[in-house]
Amino acid sequence: MRPWGKYLVSFLAALVLEASLALFFLYGPIAFFRDLLITSAMATLSHQYYATTFYSEETINEVLNKHKVTDLTTQTETDQIQTQKNNNDIKVKKITGTGYTGFVMEVSNPAWVRLGIPQNFGTKGQKIPALIEDYGALAGINGGGFADANGWGNGGKAIGTVIVDGVLLQETGASYCDIIGFNKDDVLVLGRYEKSEIEDLNLRDACEFYPFLIINGEPAEISGNGGWGVAPRTAIGQRKDGTVLFVVIDGRQVTSAGATMKQLQQVLIEEGAYNAANLDGGSSTVLYYTEKGGVMNNPSGSDRDGMRFLPNAWLVIDPETYTPPTDRPPYDDMWIAE
Repeated sequence: MRPWGKYLVSFLAALVLEASLALFFLYGPIAFFRDLLITSAMATLSHQYYATTFYSEETINEVLNKHKVTDLTTQTETDQIQTQKNNNDIKVKKITGTGYTGFVMEVSNPAWVRLGIPQNFGTKGQKIPALIEDYGALAGINGGGFADANGWGNGGKAIGTVIVDGVLLQETGASYCDIIGFNKDDVLVLGRYEKSEIEDLNLRDACEFYPFLIINGEPAEISGNGGWGVAPRTAIGQRKDGTVLFVVIDGRQVTSAGATMKQLQQVLIEEGAYNAANLDGGSSTVLYYTEKGGVMNNPSGSDRDGMRFLPNAWLVIDPETYTPPTDRPPYDDMWIAE
């Protein structure tokens, strides 16, 4: 055999091996790999074809019915949270679990947690570093979801309700809202509310996302991996003593594949969250902390810095040093330190 023939044989053998492995993972007897691929793909807006290319609609629905979060029908009992804080500590620690690494940030004073919006709200989003700079914030994580056609959204169009400093900037197009927000007593309010109920919640800052993972100390029932597959995650929670928790988990990397919704919930339970909700994850996931030099995690976005343009973000702002931006709404009703 000629020398080049040996290389050709080796190349073809490698192709056969790779194809065999791919078929084994896609259609083999171990359902775990199939289910993980389907749930991970179908939880995205722009990569569902990873599942629909290989599996029938019937198979996809069967898998999604096996892996899901059963919606909590309760709403936050705000009188269960103590928010009168005597300190303004911010602490951050690294966490690890099966297949993932991430961070938990504790913000002891919930009054410091505010929703920031981009300069061109409704048109174009901003990345976390820009929002941090504009608001003079100490830290921040990404917030709610946004319209993201084919994965090329610019973060300009938030999905659902957006409230900043008590002003309703955007209404949901649905009859109900999956609220993640803080009321004017600095309590994290979670739950599905009718649009007509929003005004009575006395919200100062809010966005929308789901699922709710813990409400009033009751964890949501999660079957299988939760139906969201494995991916980068962002979550927000609050302990009964008022402390706010930011949880960020890296994903789509060799050192950290990501977390399931069940794993994310478990982190929040272990951190003592009494109320907690999932926020937009995937390539939007980012944790920024000025004291530690900026971006702490490894974002998985396609831009060179890994970060995406966002429609809003949960920021940590010291009211003693805060000067509200004058280039975005609401112009005349920004909160100030009392």
